[in-house]
Amino acid sequence: MTTASTPICVIGAGTMGRGIAQVALAAGHPVSLVDPQQAQLEAAATELAARLAKRHPEVAANLDAQLGTYAAIDQAPNHPDTVVIEAVLESLEVKASVFAAAAKHFGDRCILATNTSSLSVTEIAARSPLPDRVVGLHFFNPVPVMKLVEVVTGLQTDPQVTDRIDELAVTWGKQVARVKNAPGFIVNRVARGFYGEALRVLQEQAASPATLDAALRGAGQFRMGPFELMDLIGNDVNAAVTRSVWTAFNFDPRFEPSRIQDELVSAGRYGRKRGHGFYSYAEDAAPPSPALVSPGDLPGTVGLRGQCGQLKAIISRADIAAEPLNGDGTELVLDEAIVMVTRGLTAHAESAARGGAPVVVIDRWISAENATGLAVAASHPEALSTVAALLDRAGIHAYPVDDVPGLIAARTLAVIANEAWETTLHGVATADDIDVAMRLGTNYPAGPFEWTAAWGTGAVVGILDRLWETYHDTRYRTSRALRDAAVV
Repeated sequence: MTTASTPICVIGAGTMGRGIAQVALAAGHPVSLVDPQQAQLEAAATELAARLAKRHPEVAANLDAQLGTYAAIDQAPNHPDTVVIEAVLESLEVKASVFAAAAKHFGDRCILATNTSSLSVTEIAARSPLPDRVVGLHFFNPVPVMKLVEVVTGLQTDPQVTDRIDELAVTWGKQVARVKNAPGFIVNRVARGFYGEALRVLQEQAASPATLDAALRGAGQFRMGPFELMDLIGNDVNAAVTRSVWTAFNFDPRFEPSRIQDELVSAGRYGRKRGHGFYSYAEDAAPPSPALVSPGDLPGTVGLRGQCGQLKAIISRADIAAEPLNGDGTELVLDEAIVMVTRGLTAHAESAARGGAPVVVIDRWISAENATGLAVAASHPEALSTVAALLDRAGIHAYPVDDVPGLIAARTLAVIANEAWETTLHGVATADDIDVAMRLGTNYPAGPFEWTAAWGTGAVVGILDRLWETYHDTRYRTSRALRDAAVV
């Protein structure tokens, strides 16, 4: 059992190490901070004192007694029940060396927790002298702010060690998602589609990064679009994680890196930290603007066929009455134009199935109350202004994109949800843990199982199947778990 008196040894005094040390100190633990660079240790101690003085003045007042800094592991107090947390370079050799030294110094009762975000916990454990004491404890940056911790069990991890680390993280105010060791764990695996689909659509020249970002923010209530987020993370870092997961999954097309992003990395356009990525961050750079459809006249007649909740919500938000229409299908009819929520087909395909009638396909959303924008595409472009007028009255921007299947949010969220279902199929994590991880680890407005339930599993499978029929790319193969759920 871990208590506030349990000694914590944090190895690595960089950004992550300092954050981990801060939450441990705030929880009342004696902390040893180890780093071979004296300047790094001094900077870390100064920064920790300043942070704690603002948030935990009682801890700051006693910091000299609670925090020790050391240039080597064997200089730290060697309490046998120490929890060692490494936050060093993402290298198997470096981490193995750290754990070998820690095991020798603290003995076989210590716990060896790795903060790795991309390496195999099982492989790290295999290189350790105490493989059953090795567990993953993956924090997210900034550690004091982000609530999520992924607790990762390697093949050799003692279940009691996992339970103790889980308990420790909870006492630190974290919410734990338990994960069986697998490439990317939960967050870095399931989130790949958020970037990958946007890059695919950009490669097809269907819309600009600004338009794609706006479409995902507007329909999905994501705090940032994928291109904004890649620039913030760093395109070099994001591309490296994608390549790591892709390689670990034996080059599965689901995780294939993008040549567009690789080109940016080659050019040194890493994003905000270099002043240029998908966007320019120069002082005189104008903020990028998404493309918008200019609203025309409101339709003279509005009819609703079927029971689509999203279409009903749009006309309700627009405060426009719709005449009920007979017949098969689910669609709005605005004068002569048919408006459909995407099923994964292009507007031209939907038009051809209706004898050439004008069709406008609109994107799916997560929340009827909060949607502020939707991607739209038309078989007959002249119909767009009327649809934009209706959406504008409902408080929704219309973002024009080329007629790609599944538009933007629907295909992106379907791919993310599909990977989440596949993750449960492989026994890596539960649906609840995945939803928690994606909400807290990436600030998604909802978890992938939550939006699957809102859309219906059949709708998600339908989008994926239409994407497969268009591209014949195995990244769109539907998880057996998701397909089985759709036929229950």
